[in-house]
Amino acid sequence: MAKKIYDKPIIVQKIDEDTEKWKSIYTLHANVNKTRQGEEYLSAGAIQSKNKLTFDVRYFKKIEDIELNTQLYRILFNGNIYDIHDYDDYKYEHKNVRLLGVSQ
Repeated sequence: MAKKIYDKPIIVQKIDEDTEKWKSIYTLHANVNKTRQGEEYLSAGAIQSKNKLTFDVRYFKKIEDIELNTQLYRILFNGNIYDIHDYDDYKYEHKNVRLLGVSQ
């Protein structure tokens, strides 16, 4: 099995529920990969698509906060914003965390 390379800088932001402004809370390095398919939807008569990316990051204790509150967090990557739709700490081994990001 190939070793993961965490070489893409990402920023995790959290919304301040009082001010409704996003605040950068973590700058991390991730292994980024496109998922098998994007999500298409119909908007104003035209088909729009959303990119889905997986962001694999090394586990650290504070990242667990995202697991039950994904809607409060988002990822900035390559100038794009990705809403976090899923959090996966495989078998709760606390080695890697996979975040599923969907473009806005």
